[in-house]
Amino acid sequence: MPFTNKPFGTEEKIKMFERMGATAAVIALVLIMLIESGYAGDYKNLADMGLTAMIVVLAVALTGSLYFKTRRK
Repeated sequence: MPFTNKPFGTEEKIKMFERMGATAAVIALVLIMLIESGYAGDYKNLADMGLTAMIVVLAVALTGSLYFKTRRK
């Protein structure tokens, strides 16, 4: 069940993908800092997987944002 009955418009979808990409970029930056500084320690493999996931999220956010920007009237 959706949390709202209002359908999302194109502008709201663009904002959603842009925010998702910005959040993923910040998390990816933090993960890079943890890996490069050595704070990840024994969890380096887990941090690498998280970084890979954030790269995928960035790609999805870029693709979604561009898709809806081309559908804008």
